[in-house]
This record gives sequence, structure tokens and C-alpha cells, in this order.
Amino acid sequence: MSGETRSVPASKTSRRRRNRSDPLSSELIVERALDLTRREGAQALTMRRLGEELGVDPTAVYRHFRDKDELVLACMDRVVAMAYDALDPHLDVQDWRGVLRAVANQSWKACEAHPAIYSLAYHRTTGGPGERKMVELLLSTLARAGLSPRQAVLHYRTFADSMLAMCGMKAGAQSLETTLQEKDAGAWARIYAILPQEEYPAARAHAPHLAEVTERDIYLAVTDAVISLIDATLRG
Repeated sequence: MSGETRSVPASKTSRRRRNRSDPLSSELIVERALDLTRREGAQALTMRRLGEELGVDPTAVYRHFRDKDELVLACMDRVVAMAYDALDPHLDVQDWRGVLRAVANQSWKACEAHPAIYSLAYHRTTGGPGERKMVELLLSTLARAGLSPRQAVLHYRTFADSMLAMCGMKAGAQSLETTLQEKDAGAWARIYAILPQEEYPAARAHAPHLAEVTERDIYLAVTDAVISLIDATLRG
């Protein structure tokens, strides 16, 4: 599987309906929910609307997911599974730094592909197969690096929570209307670059650089900071 989820043009996707000969399944429901939220955002994800997408009565969806929350967690777990499956199958698990950077990279791509789902559930624990595989990979990698169980858990949570938080922030921003995204993007130049010099000298001096730094730059800096922290722990 590639690192990026292929988008289906909205004009085609919106007319897609389940083939009546195909049985309704949890996997198909999640697939259509991801399609729907990718096209129209988190607000479009309702059982009624999903039933329309699938060509079934909404009650049929409830036979597979007891409520919307369970569906959202299943969608988030599928996105995590996509990030896991996109990892290089020849990734050297002995290279713990490489593993962390690869996971961070694929998680960022998954967030970019499905910002609506990330914005709904980045702070949740899915408990699903995708998340379980990712947890196992990261914990076993950190244990092989030489961390004690307590240290491995602490640094796993530090890494995972930092990455999820950064992806969640990006997803939230990406889910805003275009005009609001542009408004936020221009705030550094529109507000901070013209603050009174006497009162805000540091903000004025750094305003051009504040406008230039990207979300991706920050994400990579956070990843490197966690790696440096683990390095320091391993050195005792």
C-alpha cells in the first residue's frame, strides 16, 4: 500500500452505491465513511447520510456499529492501519531512530489524507487491530534499543502522543473553511509584524520567521526532540 490514500473524484464518489449483491459489512461501512468525510468533512458523518451513501436504511449500519462513536473509532483505526501498512516492509527494526521517523512520516501522510477523522479521534484509543500493530511495533523497537520496560512505555507515550497531537492540530486546521485557513496563515504577518516595537520588540524581530515556519517543520523538530530525549536516556 502506498503512503498516500488515493482520492476518488467527488463527482464519481457521490454517485457510488453499494452493489446489491455485495453484503453489507463493517469493512465496507468504514470505507464509505472515510470516503464521505474526505469529501465533505466530519460534519457529514451521520448514520442517515452513511445509509444514503450505502443505499441502505440507516438501521442497517447500526447492526454493525452500535453508535456513531464506535464507527468513528473504527475509522480512526483504519487510518492508523493505513499508516502501518505503508511502512517499508524492509524497514530495519533494529534502527529505532529510523522506525520512529518512518512512523512519524506515514502518520503525517495519513493525517493529510483523512483530516476529518483525525480531528474527531486523534486523542482517542481505538483498541483496534491497526492501533495494536502500531503499539507493538513501537514498544518492541524501543525495548530492543535498550530501554527498560518503564522507560520504553514512557518514551512510547511521549512519542505517540506528541505525533498524534501535532497531527490533530494539523487536522483541525485543515478541516476549517478555506477562508479561515487563510486568515490563520496570515496572522503572523497581519498582526505580529505590525505590533508596537517598544512593547513587543521580540515579536516584531521574529515575525518574518514566524510566518515562514511550516507545520511540517515543527512536526519534524518535535520528532527529533523525542529521539534526542531517548538518546539521552540510553546514555544514562
